[in-house]
Amino acid sequence: MWNYVVNNYLHGEPPPAFDVLYWNNDSTNLTAALHADYLGMYETQPFARPGTAQLGGHTVDLTKVKQDCFIVAGVTDHITPWKACYRINQLIGSPNVEFVLSQAGHIQSLLNPPGNPKAKYFHSETRPPADLETWLARDACEHTGSWWPFWLEWLKARSGALKPARKTLGSRQHPPGVAAPGLYVFD
Repeated sequence: MWNYVVNNYLHGEPPPAFDVLYWNNDSTNLTAALHADYLGMYETQPFARPGTAQLGGHTVDLTKVKQDCFIVAGVTDHITPWKACYRINQLIGSPNVEFVLSQAGHIQSLLNPPGNPKAKYFHSETRPPADLETWLARDACEHTGSWWPFWLEWLKARSGALKPARKTLGSRQHPPGVAAPGLYVFD
């Protein structure tokens, strides 16, 4: 913290570039209606009451989700606190839920590639129990390094056999669009 005070405040210099926070330059431009929907979900907690949320004309009931789930949260995430994220373990109907707690903050918990000497994460071999304190004290094991290799193995176990890549993009029903990066970049 002190170096920011000296450089930015005392010397009047701009803060140094920091690659992890580069994403801050890309605003999300949420519409007012979407922002209001998010706040409404925060206020009413519809997913905690199965069958009460509507999305696109369909009733949402997370207890009916049966596919395997891999959930990542960050210990010091100030936007999505990990203890709130942990609740999905009990809201979702899948018998196979993997909850990973990354020892980092908001975006750093996700952008945590292998080779980071400070990285560590926690997970358990069994489905996380309802009580997060029990999971943390009894079930969760600490692992050194990034959670990415663990996720890669989890994905491989569920991905089936490798197939050769297609030689061309698209199909008759779905022809390819314009070349990358896409026309929207130049508008």
